[in-house]
Amino acid sequence: MGGHRQPDGVRADAATAEHLASFDAAKQSLENFTAPVLLDERRTDQRLFVASFDGTGNSKNDPGTLTNIALIDEQIRRHAEHAEQMLGYTRLGRGYVEGPGTQGSISGMIDAIDGGSYGARLEDMYLQFVKQAKKWVDGDPNADIRILSTGFSRGAEQAAGFTRLIEERGIQDPTNAMFKRNADGLIIGEVTYPNLPLREPGHVIQAAVLFDPVGTGAPRQNDRRLAESVVSGFQITALTERRNLFQGTWITDFGITPDGRFLNVGVAGAHSDIGGGYRRDGLAVLSGNLAIDYINGMIRPPPLGKRALPDDPDRYVVHRSNEHSRLYFTSVFDRRGERGMHDLLAPPTLCQIDCRDAMPRNEAMAARLEWRNVTIGAVQGSVPVRSEGMDMPTFANGLLSAAARDDGIRISGLTREQIVSDAGQTWLQSGFDALERQSREFTERAAAHAAPSHVMAAPEL
Repeated sequence: MGGHRQPDGVRADAATAEHLASFDAAKQSLENFTAPVLLDERRTDQRLFVASFDGTGNSKNDPGTLTNIALIDEQIRRHAEHAEQMLGYTRLGRGYVEGPGTQGSISGMIDAIDGGSYGARLEDMYLQFVKQAKKWVDGDPNADIRILSTGFSRGAEQAAGFTRLIEERGIQDPTNAMFKRNADGLIIGEVTYPNLPLREPGHVIQAAVLFDPVGTGAPRQNDRRLAESVVSGFQITALTERRNLFQGTWITDFGITPDGRFLNVGVAGAHSDIGGGYRRDGLAVLSGNLAIDYINGMIRPPPLGKRALPDDPDRYVVHRSNEHSRLYFTSVFDRRGERGMHDLLAPPTLCQIDCRDAMPRNEAMAARLEWRNVTIGAVQGSVPVRSEGMDMPTFANGLLSAAARDDGIRISGLTREQIVSDAGQTWLQSGFDALERQSREFTERAAAHAAPSHVMAAPEL
């Protein structure tokens, strides 16, 4: 509850009505957005590959901290597996790449800091993709293969860069592909594809879903402008992430772009409140369900189920993510009153003109597709309404009255109700902030008393 329970290792503030309203606004924007149908499973020729890039330090192998990317990928995996069992094939394929820094070694620690495995993870995903594409083409030489790239954090930056890799390479034939992996299993150097491509460059229709892109380190040294073949995209941006090292990226402009190609919504929450991974995950559930509605709008029939909304108001919080490390400073947010953002999508060495926008859309590709409004699907449960609570004099009088009657049950009930209310959370947080301030002042005074009262000058030689 409030700031004193720390199941995620940092304090968290109760999500206010204003915070939650940002998700209602995002939902309304999504409902006004149109998405292309990338896969109609009644069409025998269509195929869709969903490429999922997880965030820094995030892995499906850590079930206690699964992100929205991992959860969506798992649903896709189960859907594809069921189709294989029932039909002997699947029109919906998938690939998954763990986030930077998951190697579990010194190299992993370095990678978590600088994201240096950017290129290796793109190559890994591309290899997964072309292997699946080869199976599809072997089964149907005329298969119309499309791609949906999804990602969180640096994984979202990788997803954007992956669209460019697809645009530049097309679909290579993986037969006899030559490559090397390092001790961590990452592809190093170039991959050689000796055969003719299965599909020429510039002929694969793409879309993208991006959870709060952050490009700190290596991603910003690469071109992440969404490719011409990306006909549609949806980005969710965390508005209340404070850390200087987690400044976001406008991969797409805020709002709906004039051509209706992209939608970027800003919602309350710290970085992982949007992408997922915290135990107190109410905002992550809301964010994930937005993405699921968009993805379901591109697949007929919709394959993904939305997550039930937690009924515990204590799970709807904004985490103080800067408390994860003493190295996380917040000067940019503190000075501006808003999160720092980047809009440069490619360094000068790779781009000289219009480096802050996606590449112009291939309108011929877009015209081939059926477009429809995104439907906001049904979801189990509702966001619990947190009581406003009593003002402190009323609360105190209630406690005194119950104490005079020796009514322990009433005292317990009043306390419990007040603690989970907005007023109670504010009171608790102010108390913990004051305690932290006093503790810091005490430490400083103790250090001052322990220091020598004066410093003697060294004797002259």
